[in-house]
Amino acid sequence: MPLRLSLLDSVLFRFNLLPIPLFDTPLVPGIAQVVVTTCELGLFDALDRKALSLDALADQLECHPRGLELALNLLVSAGYVRQRKGLYRNSRMAQRWLTSKSPASVAPYIIHSPDIVDIWKHLPETIRTNKQAMRMPYDEDARDPEMQRALARHYAGLAALATALGGEVIRKIKLPACPTTLLDVGGSHAAYSAMLCHKYPNLQATILDIQPGIEAGVRTAKQQKLEKRMRFVCGDIIKDDFDQQFGATFDAAFYFQIAHLLQPEQNLLLLKKVVRSLKPGGQIFFVDQVTGQTPYSRLANQMVQLMALTMAIVGGTCYPFSEVRAWLEECGMENIREHRLLTPGATLISAVKKR
Repeated sequence: MPLRLSLLDSVLFRFNLLPIPLFDTPLVPGIAQVVVTTCELGLFDALDRKALSLDALADQLECHPRGLELALNLLVSAGYVRQRKGLYRNSRMAQRWLTSKSPASVAPYIIHSPDIVDIWKHLPETIRTNKQAMRMPYDEDARDPEMQRALARHYAGLAALATALGGEVIRKIKLPACPTTLLDVGGSHAAYSAMLCHKYPNLQATILDIQPGIEAGVRTAKQQKLEKRMRFVCGDIIKDDFDQQFGATFDAAFYFQIAHLLQPEQNLLLLKKVVRSLKPGGQIFFVDQVTGQTPYSRLANQMVQLMALTMAIVGGTCYPFSEVRAWLEECGMENIREHRLLTPGATLISAVKKR
């Protein structure tokens, strides 16, 4: 966590003897910006190979030693880097989560995070008016070079997050013997589809998304050597007619991290199309930040509530399980179940299409 508290710090926090808002505002965002900057510089990858002196690290990263030392001092204090006998090395936490060779690396999402912070600049307007204050990046002109870079960061970040944390979701998904067809709606980076394909050797995945998302998915397919088992369809998940495209041909469908982007009526209409694409007895798997599901974790609850507020700025929100269940029931689904995940903020919901 950005703030590493000593026993004394924890006692002072507990008894409200320290000005906690002061640490929540300039300190935590400041540490976050240092982590973003050093990820962009490649600092954690440089320390992945071996411990380095300040001068050697500065030379490798093309930084001034004194400027880099200021950042390193903060990273040491925050627990990202260790220093001993004049040498710097990654902490175990940084080694697992921030080095590109680690399968659990979330560094691309960290690099993407300033794009999310930019959304929060519109918070005052949304809080005052309860209205959408900006458009989703997907709605912007993808031909604009800056938007292309932003979308590339976005999809790379989502892929890293899915790869690092999605294993728990995939382990909980149980399909009938020898499933062959999966529809991944808005699946873009295809990381979840790739993991399920590895779990079920006969599975073929169809990923439906806009072109920038598909480009990210194609890279995943190549990296995972799944090009022959993944089909990418460029389209608009809201406007396109799934009946004409697919018919009732899929054993399972993913509806992952889609609901919070859309209004209730849009979710219902889209889910109806997804359900019609399933064979009788086919399953839908829904993952999102679901409100009211996280009393056991203050961290998870904060993540869900922050997501709900962030999405309100761009025209979406987060929904309770009762509303998701109502959508699925109206679509003709049964055996609707929620599955608690250790991953903070995420909820998996499964349902079966009536035969």
